[in-house]
Amino acid sequence: MIDIYAKTVIFFTISFVYFFSIVGYGKVIVNKNSNYFEAYLDGTILLLIISYIIYITSGTNQIVNIIILSVGLILYFKFYKELKSTKYQYIFYLLLSIFSVLIISKTHEDFNGYHYFSIFEIYNHNLRIGVSNLNDRFFHSSLLALNQSTIVLPYFDFKLVHLPSFFIYFSVLGYFIVILFSNEKKNKEVFYSLLCFLILLVKFNRLSEYGYDYISQFILLIVFHKIYFLNENNKEITKSIIYFLLCVLIKPTSLLFSPIMIFIIYKKGISFYRFIPISKYFLIFSILIVIFSSSFFKTGCFFYPINKTCFSIENISWSEKDRIKNHSEKISLWAKGYYAQDKTKYKKIEDKKLFNQDFVWIKYWIESHFFYKIFEFLLIIIGSVILIYIYFKNENQSLKKSKKDKIILCSLSFLSIIFWLSTVPQFRFVFSSIIIFFYLFFDLLFDLNIKFDKKKFFHIFIFGLMVLNIKNISRIQSEFERNDFYKFKNIPFYNEKIIKNDYSEIKINKIFHIEILE
Repeated sequence: MIDIYAKTVIFFTISFVYFFSIVGYGKVIVNKNSNYFEAYLDGTILLLIISYIIYITSGTNQIVNIIILSVGLILYFKFYKELKSTKYQYIFYLLLSIFSVLIISKTHEDFNGYHYFSIFEIYNHNLRIGVSNLNDRFFHSSLLALNQSTIVLPYFDFKLVHLPSFFIYFSVLGYFIVILFSNEKKNKEVFYSLLCFLILLVKFNRLSEYGYDYISQFILLIVFHKIYFLNENNKEITKSIIYFLLCVLIKPTSLLFSPIMIFIIYKKGISFYRFIPISKYFLIFSILIVIFSSSFFKTGCFFYPINKTCFSIENISWSEKDRIKNHSEKISLWAKGYYAQDKTKYKKIEDKKLFNQDFVWIKYWIESHFFYKIFEFLLIIIGSVILIYIYFKNENQSLKKSKKDKIILCSLSFLSIIFWLSTVPQFRFVFSSIIIFFYLFFDLLFDLNIKFDKKKFFHIFIFGLMVLNIKNISRIQSEFERNDFYKFKNIPFYNEKIIKNDYSEIKINKIFHIEILE
């Protein structure tokens, strides 16, 4: 028992230190007086670029990772006075309040399936051109795996690789808390921030469910906040573009959010790029270089989700043009419920073309996915809107935001949902657009005018934390009672499926050999 407590304290401490290390990197590229949580997201961008340079040159190892962590801390202590005053104890208490999210035995379904292998590849090898020839999983491996490879440390090995994902969730929560306690906040901004904050605590509170899709969707909630509420500030608009590119870098399905980004052109005009500082152009250019070059080196495509950017195998020997096209079609069919037809009451359709045409698939999708994933989420959104509106209702009228802006953005968010529905209609690829659409829709109907009250906020905060921790404590208890590989034996760390051999000699399309170590 003492060993469990000691390991948990060590895990918490290294997590706390890691957060401030990445904040240190963030301070290199962010504006003066930014807050800790935005600085973490900015640090994620800079570290990703640095780790990509290391990956394509020398490759990383535990010594390099210790140096990376140490440099981040040095940068933090050099620049910490420039950060907006968020007291250490507040960050400590917030981390402590949601730390149960990090204590997992069973990871999400995709982690051992392909996330772990992507991190393993980056950590154990520098750039290997055409690596996706080894396995289809490398087509869509997230570039956030670069940052995860930098947290492989002595004693811990791969046990800390969830920290980059967790602290994005943590920072998005913190971002909206900072808004709520800001003196410049507006009533509408309060409602949106409270809505995002509550949904993040109540719905998205299990790290075992986090894939890269979830992480990118969390950041997109911030992107919307900046382009809707802060669009008069050119620096914030620039930051929204950079964060959007970060989301695409993490998961290309974030491009489904593109219609909402069109709002920037509506507000700023077709030449909106003129207000972007030179330093930010360099950062944007660096992110694009990472996205396109990484895709090219892996697949022979400049941007693998768009098959027309792929070279033919006659021109590029490692090109995956045909396999990627087949893989994309398979993913679309999976998302629409083709492979889950047996779970529905409808007659199975074997012909894939027939299933895919004229929305024939919609009834299968509704029964196998909509009522399983999305319907519950819609109830949470609607319930949260009602709760916030009633509890924080303001009888005084506030300055109303342009109804035209609301209608345009509501239409664009709905268009984002339509694009999603016609391509990969799985919940995890679009929930940010769903939240935004319902927020704007209800604001158009009822004018969501509320007044922020600190005491009432703490009631909401405590309620959300209770839901989060009750669900996670229940999950942890159930993981102790499991009788399979995922039985909790190494608390507070997740159970790993260790790659036993170097898979560099494995022939194309073979599954990686893994060995479960008890």
